[in-house]
Amino acid sequence: MSFEPDDDPLRSSSTEHYSKVGSLLDWAIVLGASSSIFFGFFLDITLNSPFYFQLFDNLVLLAALYAVTTATAMFIMPVVHHMLHYHKFDVEKYLLATKKYTLIGIICVMLAMYLGLGLSLNSKVPTEIAYSLALLPFMIIFIRFYRHLPSNLVESTSTEDYDRVGAGMRWCQILAAASSIFFGFLLNITVSQPVYFQLLDNIVLLASLYAVAAATVMFIMPVIYHSNHYPRFDVAKFLLVTKEYVTIGIICVMLAMYLGLGLSLYSKVPTEVAYGAASLPFVTIFVWFLRNKSKITTNRTT
Repeated sequence: MSFEPDDDPLRSSSTEHYSKVGSLLDWAIVLGASSSIFFGFFLDITLNSPFYFQLFDNLVLLAALYAVTTATAMFIMPVVHHMLHYHKFDVEKYLLATKKYTLIGIICVMLAMYLGLGLSLNSKVPTEIAYSLALLPFMIIFIRFYRHLPSNLVESTSTEDYDRVGAGMRWCQILAAASSIFFGFLLNITVSQPVYFQLLDNIVLLASLYAVAAATVMFIMPVIYHSNHYPRFDVAKFLLVTKEYVTIGIICVMLAMYLGLGLSLYSKVPTEVAYGAASLPFVTIFVWFLRNKSKITTNRTT
């Protein structure tokens, strides 16, 4: 009795199978790190909740903690499945199970971020406005996602395609972890803000939290795009869309870092000096980037 390679539960020597499995484990790397960081910050806020929190605030916080706990468990499940059945498992069944775990986890982590953002806004504005404003970045991002539906769906057997997709995932792995930590710290500061904060401080803090929330979602979007269409998807369009998401996310993170740096300096020096000094490292990096880009362009033309 013969088996087709994809149906054979025995270990396959095909590098394509290892590329498929490795590509899906990239999802767990990106998302598992982010959700674990969120879990730590939500747990800390829950155990040390601000004195002004009422019943509704505590319920929202517990719901966010519950959601991010579920998400973290879902992102770990593909690793558990792979570990239990390593060397002898059904590759295609693993791919379908991983896709299901990942999509459920993404929904949970998005819900946790929405509740956390709404909770921080609720400390400054009425409840209805707070949770409506918190919904905006997610709505905008998902509208953009459905505008980027692939048009050239193919199921590639080339390991080169998996390598190219893996390179895009590495961007998200680095940036999503960094922005998740940043989101957690800003969320913690927002719900437990210093007593000397005034209106301008609160606006800047909320703007930076809003920006880093949008950035974190942007860094997760390539994983959503990949998992939603895997294993049949347009590789070239995936790379183009990933580059766009990552670029927008980097801009949002830079904005949040600038506002956060300005906010910290503002507690020591006048407003104009604080936000002027905060812009210096970003202006320097941007000028350096443009100079390097022009040098590369000149070298290519010559």
